Amino acid sequence: MELKEYWSDSYHSSDFKLTRIGFVAIRFRWLVTLLIIGIAGWIAVDWWVLDPAHFQLIWKIRLITGAMLTPLLPLSYLCKLNRRWMVASLYFLLGILLTFNLVGLWSFRDGAPIPIGYVAFPYFLLALLSVLPLPVKSGLRVALVVTLAVLGTDYWLDRHSLHNGALLDRLWLLLCFSLAMIWVQAGQLRMLLDLYRESTRDPLTRLMNRRLFMRQLEQAQRDSRHQPFTLILFDLDRFKRINDEHGHLMGDEVLVRVATTLGDIFGPDATLARFGGEEFIVLLPNTTLEQGLRRAETLRLAVESQPVENPLGEGEITVTLSAGVVEGRHDSKLQVLLNQVDEALYDAKRNGRNCVQAAA
Repeated sequence: MELKEYWSDSYHSSDFKLTRIGFVAIRFRWLVTLLIIGIAGWIAVDWWVLDPAHFQLIWKIRLITGAMLTPLLPLSYLCKLNRRWMVASLYFLLGILLTFNLVGLWSFRDGAPIPIGYVAFPYFLLALLSVLPLPVKSGLRVALVVTLAVLGTDYWLDRHSLHNGALLDRLWLLLCFSLAMIWVQAGQLRMLLDLYRESTRDPLTRLMNRRLFMRQLEQAQRDSRHQPFTLILFDLDRFKRINDEHGHLMGDEVLVRVATTLGDIFGPDATLARFGGEEFIVLLPNTTLEQGLRRAETLRLAVESQPVENPLGEGEITVTLSAGVVEGRHDSKLQVLLNQVDEALYDAKRNGRNCVQAAA
């Protein structure tokens, strides 16, 4: 995992973004539920520890806050489909809770002792937000919002000055809790990324697996509009013979080498996947059939010209491949395209292997 993936979700794939947002939405829903129950349930504690004058105001504030949080529960089901909604919901939640903290502290403006629960609420909030797998950049923004809100509350209530030791202690605690929150969030993000890759990547070649490729293909078709795209399905010739004569370790080395060549030839704009045992598939956006055929031929020549050395030091072998190419458009039926490119691949096999065939 690269460090930049910790920093911002702009370095994540579109599919993982949706996966993470869905995961965040579930935890966000449980967080809101916990807050609604906790804020309303704390009325019993306030009744026990506060004098009647303060209690008459506080219980109303708590009920209003719980009511304002309630719409976030159904909204969380929509958030899993849209990142902007998720971000807006998170900051709406922060706004409600920080306002609750402000009004709660304001209710003790007459100099009455403030219960520790109200003073410690910002730290409690940072601890709760650590359950969300956010990138470091997002965590820093959340921590900054909470810190500025706390400083603004202190300034408005005239509780501390810049030279007051109590304010410095408060800032130090906020910094410690913020760093702890970001550390836990980044750890959860790493765990989620690892799980995602294990479920969507081929463990040998590290290319995406068939399931993820199909999701990417569906998305690419929706995004293509009036631009064509091409699919290239290719199969290594006589791969079973390689395994039988040279061993499965050599077969694995061939698959890894071909996957590396794939990345070198097609670059970051193409979508690459291991489609089956020795089958690979490539999606090229904004590409015509003629362009796809030329790219497939470039791949075929590159694979043939790079002998693969046996990892056991028993010489090297030449690998060849056969490929089928089909052009698709926005209104194409994906299953039909896949059937056509599969038939083109087998036409190439029937024509003697080590060649590229366009779909009929």
